[in-house]
Amino acid sequence: MILVDYHMPEMDGLAVVEQLKADAATWGIPVVAFTSGTAADANRLVRAGCIGFIPKPFEPGTVGPLVADFLRATVARGQRVSAPSSHPTP
Repeated sequence: MILVDYHMPEMDGLAVVEQLKADAATWGIPVVAFTSGTAADANRLVRAGCIGFIPKPFEPGTVGPLVADFLRATVARGQRVSAPSSHPTP
């Protein structure tokens, strides 16, 4: 998992996510963004490929559990996608 901040110097988080998702070597890595931006900013991040975002400001003790939740959801999603179908194909 890659954690990226939306507001960074030189290249913002949205550009980073777009670049990661455009590269075959990194497109499958889950990305979560930190943002103090608007709901529109968060929506742009998700449309670009983030699996979610963590709003700022946040309490430091809350980040670990949130990241763990994102990882669990990502693993569960991957298992659903790769699980064999219970219905036989004709």
